[in-house]
Amino acid sequence: MSRSWEPTKTLNFDKPYSPQELKNVVANSVYIDAIIEAESNESGVSKEKLKKEIWEYLDEMAMDKKMHVVRWMGVVFLKICFMMKIGVFVNEAAVLKLKSTMGMNPVLFLPTHRSYADFCLMTYLCYHYDIDLPAVAAGMDFASMAVVGQSMRETGAFYIRRTLAGAPLYAAALRRYVRALVASYHAPVEFFLEGTRSRSNKSLPPKYGMLSMSLAPYFSRECTDVTLVPVNISYDRIMEQKLFAYEHLGVPKPKESTGGLIKSLHKLNDHYGNIYVNVGDPISLKEYLGDQDGLTKEMLKPTELQQITKEQMIKIQHVANYVITQQQKCTVVTISNLVAVVLMESLVRNEPLELTQVLVKLDWLIQVLRDLGATVFENDLKPNLERILVVHKNLMRIDRDKKLKLVSSAMMDVSPDVQNKMKGHLLKAETMVNALPIIELQLYMNPVLHYLLPPALVYLLVRRRPLYKEELLAEYLQIRRLLKYEFFYMEESEERVFSSSVQFLVKGGALCEGAGLLEATAPTALGDLLQSATLSSLHTMRICAEHMMKVGKCLESQALKHVQAVVEESQVHPYCLSLDAIGRCLRGLAEEGALIRSRGKQVTYEVVGHKMEECHRLVTSVLPNINIECGTNNSVILNQETLKSKL
Repeated sequence: MSRSWEPTKTLNFDKPYSPQELKNVVANSVYIDAIIEAESNESGVSKEKLKKEIWEYLDEMAMDKKMHVVRWMGVVFLKICFMMKIGVFVNEAAVLKLKSTMGMNPVLFLPTHRSYADFCLMTYLCYHYDIDLPAVAAGMDFASMAVVGQSMRETGAFYIRRTLAGAPLYAAALRRYVRALVASYHAPVEFFLEGTRSRSNKSLPPKYGMLSMSLAPYFSRECTDVTLVPVNISYDRIMEQKLFAYEHLGVPKPKESTGGLIKSLHKLNDHYGNIYVNVGDPISLKEYLGDQDGLTKEMLKPTELQQITKEQMIKIQHVANYVITQQQKCTVVTISNLVAVVLMESLVRNEPLELTQVLVKLDWLIQVLRDLGATVFENDLKPNLERILVVHKNLMRIDRDKKLKLVSSAMMDVSPDVQNKMKGHLLKAETMVNALPIIELQLYMNPVLHYLLPPALVYLLVRRRPLYKEELLAEYLQIRRLLKYEFFYMEESEERVFSSSVQFLVKGGALCEGAGLLEATAPTALGDLLQSATLSSLHTMRICAEHMMKVGKCLESQALKHVQAVVEESQVHPYCLSLDAIGRCLRGLAEEGALIRSRGKQVTYEVVGHKMEECHRLVTSVLPNINIECGTNNSVILNQETLKSKL
């Protein structure tokens, strides 16, 4: 970290702006002057006072990059990596290819967001590969953390509020600052397109605000092109794994604080496995969108005063959706993901697998995923399986009979304070104990489900009865839309995905085709895998539909609680307890027109009777008839008390 450093810049200026000079550019811009003029005329507040307010906002949000702090933070980052026994694997060829093209136009790094560690990774990698350190968008939660907040600011973080509503001057300052970072600064800009950490370890639908601000210079022709770089960051073990599982059940996340960070450091002295950073092919915005439209009314304004038009916003949304699919395409399937899929299927069937059977199943699963287009990192299976069992020793073990087992959670007492803050139904302690390890396991299964879901839905639809392709496609697209918020996809490419899925299933022997008619074959290992992959999502959708048909209309918060309560009393997959999954199923039903979603002080859902009945019929018709035993009676679950007595 002490070597001389001359990084490649995204834009080459005769005199690059310092962080302070960049703030001056924003504060003295024509855009900010126009906003202050309008606000002063409307509110009667003096321009001087409003200008002072703008400066306060800029001081609150702006980065203050300092190289000596970057070097010290790099040393701390490396020490923590050593403490956590982490190895970082990078698609180096892609990084070097990107680096060779830099210098002509702004670059946006758009990584997935699965852990707080994501903030450090891209900055460290840029330092390692001699690329100028990115300006990284971070939430205001971090700004208030003693020492940490300022240190992040001095390594390139700029802070943004969760909402811009009710603060027009702040919104104007942020828009102009982001615009300056993109068009007038010499380093990449990095932000998380999903807007927040994905607690499910799946791709979330994108948020469009930051991207629209970042692409404004392109549409106003301040720059001729913008390069977007999708990045997928995959983990053998997520640091927040346990916290995420609790959040799914409704336990609120702890507030970010320096004290909390220090207290958690001792937990990092453990094996966390590898991190895989896969940089996707750079996307030229100019090439992706084609030639810009001709003269518009906005172009008659001065460059700085031009706003994003409705037509341009539609294009931005399309770009955002495409980037998310490219992040999915860059997914690196790890040994954690593979073992999670195998162990979950074993759990669903209540049939523990011996070590030799696990290895055979893993080898077969790797081939299935590669046939579906996945990038699978692991090849030397046995040593990697042994390695990952050390990494996940609190979640899965090989027992004395050489069988792979899921380790049960310890009994817990939920304090009255936590009970009062629970976001969902107040679950029994026994329910939480049974659900937690299965939800944690599901988190590692989720990253591969976007590969398995399309063929799984095709298989489940045909399994009911033989279908011609046209009818099958219509039902497939409907159920795909229902699950849109659980499994993100682009509608434009879905017919091609459908055709590929049919070919895959026919080739794999799960379906056979004759005279245009598709029908399922006798049960196969592939069919069992696909049923297991969709089980929790389809059950959650069914229960959501049945609850809403029963109540007709209710607040979203009430629906979340009531569905959780129903799931607790049902013999279904414990991941159906997830508030995240329930919320996304409700959104899917609204997307398909089975619910009317109204936003006031709170979100309200109202049933559209005939459409809800149609969706419910479709979902229940494809549901596998599998009941899950998730307590101590499941032979795949290794009771923690038994484990302690053996030790």
